[in-house]
Amino acid sequence: MLPKPSHRPKPRSETATQTLESQPKPPRSVRHGLCLCLAALAIEVVVLGAALAYSGPGTGIVLILHVGGCAVAAHGLHALMPPSQQSQRRPGLVFLFALTFFMPLLGTLGMLGALLAERYIPSRPPVVSGWQSIAMPELPQQAAVRSARLEYGDGALSALLRYCPNPERRLSAVLAVRHLRDVKDTEVLRLALTDTADDVRLLAYSILDRREQAFNVRLKTLLAQLEDLTCAPPARTQLEKRLAQTQFEMIELGLCRGEVLDFVLKEARRHINAALHGEADDRESVFLLGCIALQQSDLATAEQAFVQAQAMGMSQEAVLPRLAEIAFRQRRFDLVTHYLQAIDPICLRAQPQLSGIAAHWILESSSCLPNRSST
Repeated sequence: MLPKPSHRPKPRSETATQTLESQPKPPRSVRHGLCLCLAALAIEVVVLGAALAYSGPGTGIVLILHVGGCAVAAHGLHALMPPSQQSQRRPGLVFLFALTFFMPLLGTLGMLGALLAERYIPSRPPVVSGWQSIAMPELPQQAAVRSARLEYGDGALSALLRYCPNPERRLSAVLAVRHLRDVKDTEVLRLALTDTADDVRLLAYSILDRREQAFNVRLKTLLAQLEDLTCAPPARTQLEKRLAQTQFEMIELGLCRGEVLDFVLKEARRHINAALHGEADDRESVFLLGCIALQQSDLATAEQAFVQAQAMGMSQEAVLPRLAEIAFRQRRFDLVTHYLQAIDPICLRAQPQLSGIAAHWILESSSCLPNRSST
């Protein structure tokens, strides 16, 4: 609730209208208008009585008297109107004449009563309140539209945890990590485990522990289904594949380190080999074998698996970046450029980090071509 300003400048048109209406009407004009209206009413009464009493040849005379009475009533009513409404005389007279002509006697009486009431019974101005009600605005921190997945930068969150002195903001950064699902969010949480504030450390630990517990429950469920003797061979193959996928997802999210990482990689390799033993032509299983072998630094097996998966129909956008990584680790740099050049540019634009790497290698390759030709 806000107080209204005491003085508000009025527009010129409104001020001019109020000045014209506030001017007192000359008594002579009012008496002239009243006399004309009374004469018109008398004529209308005579016309109405003649129309009810006589019929036949006298109808034309009655109509002429009615037209004359309407003309007199129009001039009288127009004289009684406020000065602000008398600016356009001819349209006003035509309107008043039509009103009284098509509504005999009643039109004149109605307009006369309205004009007299407007003059002698003025309407009271509305009471001006000292307060003005306004709608409560939305809070600026409330987003108008929320996307399905919020986007955060891991660099900004890491910087907050390292350099921000306010523990509340560091706690908010840890809460924002919950919307991420990448290996970098685990790194941010592990960084938060070294924070000086107990709340930040406990929150980061609870988020990591909750994620690990969710994966452990899923693994226990799959292992219990795998140990069921009544499970058919095709179903066992799918369970082995799902176990390997779940374990590799834990590795990708950074939930395994050190000896635990080595153990999980071995178990994932064992499960994916069992899945390939049951269904050797599954390109997803072959591709997953290559990813696990790449994590184990078994580059020969990884390269063979990726080439085989690509031959089975696996997308090049998934295979070529990994083949480029293998070629880089084997120091076959010509193959790195070859693999990166074969990636679809649309896929590169969707992955900014990969796009930057590909642009660097392709630019280096193009800059070295003149030197090779000259030599």
